[in-house]
Amino acid sequence: MRKMKTILALFLSAVFCCCAMGSVFASDMEYWDSQWDRIVQDEAIISVTPGQDSSELRFCWLSDLTSKNEFRIGTSVSLTQEDTLPVRERPTITAQKRCSVTASNLLPNTEYYYMYTKNGVWSDVYSVKTDAVGEPLSVLTVADIQLGRSGDWKEKDVLLHDLAGWDTTLQAAMETNPDISLCLSAGDQAEIGIQEQQYRLFLAPEILRSLPIATTIGNHEFYFQYLNMHFEYPNRRSANIVHSLGDEPYYFTKGNTLFIVLDGNNVVSWDHEAVLDQAIRAYPDTRWRTVLLHQSIYGCQDSKKDAPMLRETLAPLLQKYGIDLVVSGHSHRYSRSKPIMDGAASENGVVYLECGCSSGCNGHSCPDVLPAYTEYGYPASDPVYSILEFGEETIEIKSYAVIDGESVLMDSGSVSGMEHGEARMSFFARLMQRILSVFGSMLSVIFA
Repeated sequence: MRKMKTILALFLSAVFCCCAMGSVFASDMEYWDSQWDRIVQDEAIISVTPGQDSSELRFCWLSDLTSKNEFRIGTSVSLTQEDTLPVRERPTITAQKRCSVTASNLLPNTEYYYMYTKNGVWSDVYSVKTDAVGEPLSVLTVADIQLGRSGDWKEKDVLLHDLAGWDTTLQAAMETNPDISLCLSAGDQAEIGIQEQQYRLFLAPEILRSLPIATTIGNHEFYFQYLNMHFEYPNRRSANIVHSLGDEPYYFTKGNTLFIVLDGNNVVSWDHEAVLDQAIRAYPDTRWRTVLLHQSIYGCQDSKKDAPMLRETLAPLLQKYGIDLVVSGHSHRYSRSKPIMDGAASENGVVYLECGCSSGCNGHSCPDVLPAYTEYGYPASDPVYSILEFGEETIEIKSYAVIDGESVLMDSGSVSGMEHGEARMSFFARLMQRILSVFGSMLSVIFA
């Protein structure tokens, strides 16, 4: 069966490669070219993100310094003054205002409509649906959208190619599973983290007005604040020894799952353990525990060469705290590990999902010879994405290549889960982390 999968993947990839790169998303590139001026000038493009739990959503956008910002949300498309929620504003180092809203106490399985002011002018009305109670949670995972990576990031055609590929993947995923209610993006949303234009392009697909997205910090964006400026998340933890300017670790629940988002650029284990400990203390009883970070710890290239410190310091913590599934990227390759315990394949353990390159900007194939801990590695370079379905007994994984705009199933598997014990951070480790995080915070203020 595995051999047949490999043969099918190679055949499909060969068909894909027969097309010139510039024409892969040709029709979509024409559309995005017609929208270019609107997108790159739209500093107020909005993001929808998860809240603390399924009853909450968060929204974030930028504005100029002088505009009055308003936001409305309700169950009727005809929104009125009574649907207004307060907007939190703070100035940014780019001479803009960061605007954010938290919508709480939302009803389950309900279509909500929202609108906001874009530099003083009301936007169109958008919609977003909340989760149904008791239903399996369907989550889309992507990685390394990295707009601008396919060539010279300064060139418009390069950005258009990558944007068209990103939008094509989103459309293919939603067509395959219309019940997706969350997108996990495993880092490197942009190629150049100091270019805000690339974040506007990342947010440009219309699907993202209705699909909450959770991002993590990639190695291409840890050094500037645009990721933090464009997305609003709950439970952000700023008390870290090492601070990335891009964003901070955070956590939230959705359905029966606790999602913990870590900064893979940080190699200080006390910082990672503090986030894991805090998140699990806050939500000890969720059925599933999932971690999102950028760097792959057990990838198809044997990631001890790529992230040796994380394998030595973070992997034991993921095992200690009973993390069932780790979603990551970085290598631009797709692979799924066997359950891993104490550094080796096991019947029970943490499963690592390496999410490939979802925009088609710079995909790579897995090597012919895979590490012993790898269950499957995709032997082609197509854009890929995965659908995770969080049920009560298993997490079902279905992964797809996007070829000529269509989803082709190329891997599937399931996660049975880890035992969720009573692991806790030691008093000494917690004390040292807090003391050193004070100095870390002081340094981040000095160098910010």
